Amino acid sequence: MNKQELKARVIKAIDERKDEIIALGEEIRVNPELGYKEHKTAALVEATYAKLGLEYRSGLAITGSKAELPGAEHKVRVAVMGELDAVVCPEHPAAALETGAAHSCGHNAQVAAMLGMAMGLIDANIMPELAGDVALMAVPAEEPVEIEWRQRLREAGKISFLGGKQELIALGELDDIDMTVMFHSTSTAPNRKAVVGGTANGFVAKFIRYHGKEAHAGGAPHLGINALNAAMLGLQGIHANRETFQDADCIRVHPIITKGGDLVNIVPSDVRIETYVRGKTMPAILDASKKVNRALKAGALAVGAEVDIIEIPGFLPRVSNPL
Repeated sequence: MNKQELKARVIKAIDERKDEIIALGEEIRVNPELGYKEHKTAALVEATYAKLGLEYRSGLAITGSKAELPGAEHKVRVAVMGELDAVVCPEHPAAALETGAAHSCGHNAQVAAMLGMAMGLIDANIMPELAGDVALMAVPAEEPVEIEWRQRLREAGKISFLGGKQELIALGELDDIDMTVMFHSTSTAPNRKAVVGGTANGFVAKFIRYHGKEAHAGGAPHLGINALNAAMLGLQGIHANRETFQDADCIRVHPIITKGGDLVNIVPSDVRIETYVRGKTMPAILDASKKVNRALKAGALAVGAEVDIIEIPGFLPRVSNPL
């Protein structure tokens, strides 16, 4: 049987499971979970593995899993990935009420496609025809968010990296993989069914904490050290550096203040910021990161506060090789 005939059998088997595959994606869509917290989604994936009769290992990088589809021979091993997590987007119509999580990036479709692919291979009885193995990898935490919370996971020894793929690499789960395959939904190519290739910025993540001194904001502000003022000066310093970022480097710095103080009548002594420094190349990222750190430190120096800057490896820039 040639490749086109094998492909036709798999497509037919997938089409016959269409309603089931869509239902899986919809169940994930209406139950969005943030990275390293995807317990319901992981359980659904693992239940589907079991229903398909697949052997699998769970609890990889907290919520990830890996299932096996052995071929007739074992010359190569291809992993098909599906990302489990959502982002925070409270205005999304399907956002979770408690967390604001939503599948704005379409990871629910990824996971459904991964499971649908497995259904097609199994139902069409294709694996005995193949000279390699297929691994299904449910990947946690593609979205590197909630930096402070994930830093606590790092400090507790539960993870080493913000992202699930990096964590799985560090755990050795890709040591036996020759190639990985996945897709990602996009809204930038509305007239195309699929786009192959492309590039993406890399980044370094930062968790910043300004330390000041509390005092009564109305009665004795002169006795305090305002950590919020320090943070605002630091952010203004970053903005003042933007004209030094070269267009070709595609630098993006987009901080958020996650804590601005404790009470309105107390001089803020604990202010926290999270940010990425994104760029097209590692030299560009490192150069911009140095400028950002300099600005953040200057904000603290200006008002006599202190600042801690924790830098966490993010993702490397993606460069696609020509086909």
